[in-house]
Amino acid sequence: MKLLVSHASPYARKCRITAIEKGIIDLEEVHVNPIDEPEKLNHINPLGKIPCLIYGEGKTLFDSPVICAYFDEIGAGPKLTPAQSPAHWAMRRHEAIIDGILDSALGLVHEYRKPAEKHFDMWIQRWGCAIDRSLSQLNNELDQIGGEISTAQIALGAAIGYLNFRLGEKDWLAPYPELTAWYAEFAKRPSMRKTLPQ
Repeated sequence: MKLLVSHASPYARKCRITAIEKGIIDLEEVHVNPIDEPEKLNHINPLGKIPCLIYGEGKTLFDSPVICAYFDEIGAGPKLTPAQSPAHWAMRRHEAIIDGILDSALGLVHEYRKPAEKHFDMWIQRWGCAIDRSLSQLNNELDQIGGEISTAQIALGAAIGYLNFRLGEKDWLAPYPELTAWYAEFAKRPSMRKTLPQ
């Protein structure tokens, strides 16, 4: 299997962490820049996005929740996402909130790369507020996310790591001591250390 990634991408990091946690070793990581190297990606994923998994006889999967679910299915050890309701849908809900944090954070990163006079303040405020509201809710629901390693925990670890990496001038977790303590411990996992963004 080949996983097309950027080592700065939090979406790719989710997949890389999941592969490590599930003991998947026959996985080659191929670094691709979707902007500068579209010829390496667009014929595989028509959306032109990473991560993208190539497996079997030229089969492909893309979008990090899909790839993570596939790794959860084929890998070893306990399932990262519960199979049965209501736990299954509770986990998917948290995953959606956390992926929304990543989407908002990516929007901020792109906006801040523009000259200051071209910043769209409405979007900066909207995305920033969405992140803060989501972190607050996750902090309040941390008892539902904690425990054994899970898809939601992996997504949350990658999201907080990305906020620190790309938007670290703000201490996003300062109002949320429980979430701060959780992340400090989760970040010690070997899968987190091996996938630090570059």
